[in-house]
Amino acid sequence: MEVLDKISEIGAVRPTNEDACLYITHPKNKKYKLLAVADGMGGKKYGELASNYTIESIKKWFLRKNISSLNDDKKLISSTTRLIKKINKELIEKYGENVLGTTLTLAIINKENTHIFNVGDSRCYSYKENKLLQITEDDSDVWMYYKYGNVLKEDLRYFAMSNLINACIGLNNTLCNITTITISNDYELLLLLTDGVTDLLTDKKITKIIKKTSSKDILKKIIYEAVYVNQKLSIPTRLKRKYLANFIVPFTGRDNASGVIYIKK
Repeated sequence: MEVLDKISEIGAVRPTNEDACLYITHPKNKKYKLLAVADGMGGKKYGELASNYTIESIKKWFLRKNISSLNDDKKLISSTTRLIKKINKELIEKYGENVLGTTLTLAIINKENTHIFNVGDSRCYSYKENKLLQITEDDSDVWMYYKYGNVLKEDLRYFAMSNLINACIGLNNTLCNITTITISNDYELLLLLTDGVTDLLTDKKITKIIKKTSSKDILKKIIYEAVYVNQKLSIPTRLKRKYLANFIVPFTGRDNASGVIYIKK
């Protein structure tokens, strides 16, 4: 059974939901799909305006695209990149520089490939043959600790500066750095998540949920675990010994938690 679903939870602490998410099939051909999550920046005002404006702009753009343009990989990457930069410019013109911002993780599925566009630290995962693979990289300082082998990925959540990102949409032109990745459509599952989920759940935990949960309930279970289930986290001794840094323990429901999932038949 094919599954295409999205869920966004406000969490237990935030007064507003600054996340926005989207899944949509093309009106001319349902095999062509778009999935997106945007996480409005909580440290700035009106993060929900930035995330919702970004998602709605992408939705309108996709519905106007013709199928031939979606199948031309080179042109699709170019036009999507221009769209993201245009949204960034529009937000700055409307609200001013350094006022509001959002992350964006976007996946466009055409006949042969899936094109992923990433700005910030929301994530895109694929799943195939019982293996979960993170496609995107977090655009943050702490990600470099993991990338160069100094820290386990599951330990990044404990650094107090883990929420400081180096790329976003809406703040200024310098920070609108877009990473593009193309993968073939041979995965079994595609999953986009905001950091309100991945700060609480490890890749191992997400994999376990995928393996043990029926397809239609996988995303619901993932979001529920992040928002409502105590993960019993504690700062690892190995971090305290190695780093003179400020550490925190992420707690259940501390942030908005959102995701979009696509499971093939």
